Amino acid sequence: MKIQSHVMYIVFLFLVGTLAVISLTARGLNYYLTPLEQRPFREDYASMRPSGTYSHGLGIVGSLMIIVGVTTYSTRKRVKRLWKAGKLSNWLEFHIFLCLVGPILVVYHTTFKAGGIAAISLWTMLSVVASGIIGRFLYVQIPRNMKGAELTEQEISAELDQLAAALLASPLGITLIRMIDKEFEHIPRPQFVGEAIRLFVRLEHIKRVTNRTVRQMIRGSRVDHATATALQSAAMRRTNLVQRSLVLHQAERMFYYWHVIHFPFSIIMFVTLAAHVTAAIMLGYTWSF
Repeated sequence: MKIQSHVMYIVFLFLVGTLAVISLTARGLNYYLTPLEQRPFREDYASMRPSGTYSHGLGIVGSLMIIVGVTTYSTRKRVKRLWKAGKLSNWLEFHIFLCLVGPILVVYHTTFKAGGIAAISLWTMLSVVASGIIGRFLYVQIPRNMKGAELTEQEISAELDQLAAALLASPLGITLIRMIDKEFEHIPRPQFVGEAIRLFVRLEHIKRVTNRTVRQMIRGSRVDHATATALQSAAMRRTNLVQRSLVLHQAERMFYYWHVIHFPFSIIMFVTLAAHVTAAIMLGYTWSF
């Protein structure tokens, strides 16, 4: 997927999610603001209550989005035959979209109140969402190639050498590589998780400032458009690699421990979801079927 297409893809997912939240809020805001004891007296109570046609439908659609989001990404990552079916990072973004919007629909399905098994399922789901956001942050800290596969230290070193060769071919490139390397000088490698988290934030800031400086330097130069594009791409890629190589081991270790936590929560979420659905069906809440 080309950069412009990828940006459009991300923007599309963001707009769909945003419009979904806006429309859901606008549709039921008055009901959600009504005190619980007064809701049964509203005309729209039959459809807006959790077991009503509208809210129940949101729960079904939201649950299906979560199931599809988890199964498609997990299958793409684990089934070797599908490894060539698009970049893994694009599948991850689709997974994140479904597993963010899906829980939002489920929350609206509850009409912001839940008890019993439904409450356990809801809070477990929200815990999975929260840990997923942390996992996404850790995921992007690990250097990857164009296909989304993790880079080893040797591969990172080799790519840095290739980028250096591309930049050193022009006077502006030499200036850029010196500026980039200077920005990341004297950065200590973290030994503990707390140090790593602080360093993640610090390096992200340095990277953003450095990339902004790279763009300004290239815009202020007299190189042609093709050369400027190539230099900017190489310089910004080098900035990203240098940043992430400094916390590579900590990011990989934290990502491993994140999996240890995230996976059991996901299992608990699906178990409680299945229990909630089973209880609802046994009680006769079968939506419109």
